Amino acid sequence: MARRPSLQSWTPQRCVSTLPAVSSSDTIRAVAKFFFDGERKFFVKGVTYGPFRPDAAGHFIGTPEQTGQDLAQMRLVGLNLVRVYHLPPLWFLDLCAEAGMRALITVPWASHLEFLSTRRERREVITAIYDAVTEHSGHPAIFGYLVGNEIRPTMVRWLGVRRVTEFLETLIRTAREADPNALFSYASYPPTEFLLPQNADFYCFNVYLHHQNEFEKYLLRLQNLAEERPLILGECGMDTSRHTEDEQAEMLGWHVDSVVKCGLAGTIFFSWTDEWFTGGAEITDWSFGLVQRDRQPKKAFYSLQQKLGQNDAELPHRNLRKTPFVSVIICSFNGGATLAACLESLGKINYPAYEVILVDDGSTDNTPEIAAQFPDVRYLRQTNHGLSHARNTGAAAAQGEVLAYTDSDCMADADWLYYLVGTLISGDYAGVGGPNIPPPAQTLIQACVAGAPGGPSHVLLTDTVAEHIPGCNMAFYRWAFDTVGGFDPEFRKAGDDVDFCWRLQQNGYVIAFSSTAIVWHHRRFTLRAFWKQQNGYGEAESLLRFKHLIFFGPTGTAKWRGQIYGSPRFSWFINRPIIYQGIFGEGFFQSIYPTPQSEIAAYLSSIEWFALTIFLFGLGIFLPMLRIVPYLMLGGTLCVALSYMLRARIEPRFDTTAARLVVMFLGFVQPLVRGWARYFTWLDSKRTPQMVIETPEKLPWTTPPFGSLRVRTYWSEEGIERHALLKTIFELLDKEGWNYSADTGWKRWDIQIYGNFFWSILLQSVTEYHGGPKCLTRIRLAYRFVSTTVIINLLALSLLLYRQLNNPLPALWLIVPYIIFLILLVIRARRLKHRVAELVDVAAHRTGLQRIPRRTSKAIRRAEAARLAKVDSVNT
Repeated sequence: MARRPSLQSWTPQRCVSTLPAVSSSDTIRAVAKFFFDGERKFFVKGVTYGPFRPDAAGHFIGTPEQTGQDLAQMRLVGLNLVRVYHLPPLWFLDLCAEAGMRALITVPWASHLEFLSTRRERREVITAIYDAVTEHSGHPAIFGYLVGNEIRPTMVRWLGVRRVTEFLETLIRTAREADPNALFSYASYPPTEFLLPQNADFYCFNVYLHHQNEFEKYLLRLQNLAEERPLILGECGMDTSRHTEDEQAEMLGWHVDSVVKCGLAGTIFFSWTDEWFTGGAEITDWSFGLVQRDRQPKKAFYSLQQKLGQNDAELPHRNLRKTPFVSVIICSFNGGATLAACLESLGKINYPAYEVILVDDGSTDNTPEIAAQFPDVRYLRQTNHGLSHARNTGAAAAQGEVLAYTDSDCMADADWLYYLVGTLISGDYAGVGGPNIPPPAQTLIQACVAGAPGGPSHVLLTDTVAEHIPGCNMAFYRWAFDTVGGFDPEFRKAGDDVDFCWRLQQNGYVIAFSSTAIVWHHRRFTLRAFWKQQNGYGEAESLLRFKHLIFFGPTGTAKWRGQIYGSPRFSWFINRPIIYQGIFGEGFFQSIYPTPQSEIAAYLSSIEWFALTIFLFGLGIFLPMLRIVPYLMLGGTLCVALSYMLRARIEPRFDTTAARLVVMFLGFVQPLVRGWARYFTWLDSKRTPQMVIETPEKLPWTTPPFGSLRVRTYWSEEGIERHALLKTIFELLDKEGWNYSADTGWKRWDIQIYGNFFWSILLQSVTEYHGGPKCLTRIRLAYRFVSTTVIINLLALSLLLYRQLNNPLPALWLIVPYIIFLILLVIRARRLKHRVAELVDVAAHRTGLQRIPRRTSKAIRRAEAARLAKVDSVNT
């Protein structure tokens, strides 16, 4: 590293800086969607500077005297960062440090040429980046480096998007070796928005849009492309040669408002002055500066001075048009390990009107003692009833117009409610959610769990509209909560947020998404805890399938309409993105679109696929020709796990080969654990306790013993029809402890009543109207196989078929037990149907219906037909 001389003795005139100089300890960190200077957020308020005519040393930065005056003027506007397009001399960085300014350095190289054609050319670029960063490594004024700027889209198309992206990642990796404390990125722009190096510390885009609505829409798109990284604008401005100074001032004014509204980490204006030298010549026909060539301020100078203020790192909050009272509800069960940090973070929320409610769902740890340390938190305790019940308890006690939910293992960002409410009131929304981001991992296992699939995530339909928001970061208007009846208490562990979102959307309401309303969500600390979490998710999926069958595929996994976030979206191994590049690769907005979640990958990693693989392994013992098939199937499953290993984002200090192998293991077992829990919950939910089935109904003495089990017929003279009967049936089923599913609008039956592991009964009803209040209601009962019945019979028949093909003599030792099994199946089915028929008879009696034999119903039908014929003849 070159030895750094002392600061220049020159002191600029009129250097009035309201903030202290930058010290060597003031390192800016990129944390999730924001920058931090120590413990406070650092909002980038930057401006581009130069290039100017080069001096004798070849520097494009001007003179120290002029630079000092310019930096002092910048501080008066409220700017805190200057972006330069060439490696600056040391005196420039020293002046920046003295003035309290940061420098973002763009390292130039020949990106307009075919820079990947030979190894020598690639090495020259890599060396140039390394040498440039090394020259001023560790200087306190350096904010970061941009390893490139606006590579032409036709060149990217020629070289290949993947190759260029990977080369940029190589440049960032090389530069980080030279200066580990600096931040690194690449300055992209709309024609190459798909250049997203995955190891960048933040994303930077140069965007020139002069219409606020289109500008904000594009910013929200970029925010979702940036995912969990800070996003800044590297260039933005307006030319006063073609527009007036008033137009420039107005545009840059709403530009700041939009940047803050959309949650960016900062913006950089182009440029400081109209003086500009590039391509070997002075540029005289463009005037983007905030000041003129003679440094006389334009109107935009004063406009930005009012917008940005004088505080170096303060976020220029825009005033919300309204600030509804918010009730923040935390539900906890034995969450004492992280509860204190959660409550402490909620006490620092930057929002004027809110309350915090803690619902203790029967914890047995130190939760009450921790709650006592926070007197401003309303503490409610209940016996353990599950997560949904606790959420409803909190809502019942809440006073807010908006109900916001988070978990006890989360820590809220200080501006969490500001962004949540700002998005909620910005449109016709019923609710809003945001991302949940894992904090820095404490152990290798936690880092691996954070990079593995299966964590809580959001699903977006558009850049602003969500299909699902996670329960640890969601907020709803109270009227929306009341409209759908709150959370379903059936969901005790998970799935309540999915059910609530789907019910809200089925009622015609829209859920918004704010990419910067973040909470820090601890991932599981141990493999056992991760296993338990996935088991709970599997149970929730099984319960959700009963209520929302149309949202699930044949394997029982959810079929989302939107894009799932929370794991790497763009991969060149599986699920390659689609890029629109325009005709001949010259589109101005060349967009990247993620492909839908791969159904093939979902099948290859599913428990059904794994079970079939095991079955074929066993079958291969008897049929050698099939032995290669299960190996190929297992290879497909391992390929999916391998893709997770390659794509996982693991914190650098834990990113080792062992960590990658752990992620691969988690990617392999996660869908199996989830699927196992889903099936066993599904089977358990589709089974009524045997004691309930064997307990006969107390039939009234007036109930006739005759009648078919398939169709039951009931008569009413008082207009009692099928809806009243169905209501009574539901009451009886609940009272006696039956498990059942009701029609959700997509079935031909009204109720599916579950019996044992082999059979269920489908109940369908219809009512005939016979003039006046006279009604005849029919109930049809039909058998329905449970999946276990089909699987066991297929296995038995396969075994019998194999035995018959290898030995023509009948295997009585196999056939006789199978026939006995079939007889027992029929007997159990008959008993179940008889028991359900009894229940229907009791329900009909309680409703006021009279059961009649089938011949009587036929007579009634003939009489009704004769009556109608007589009426028709009279009318004729």
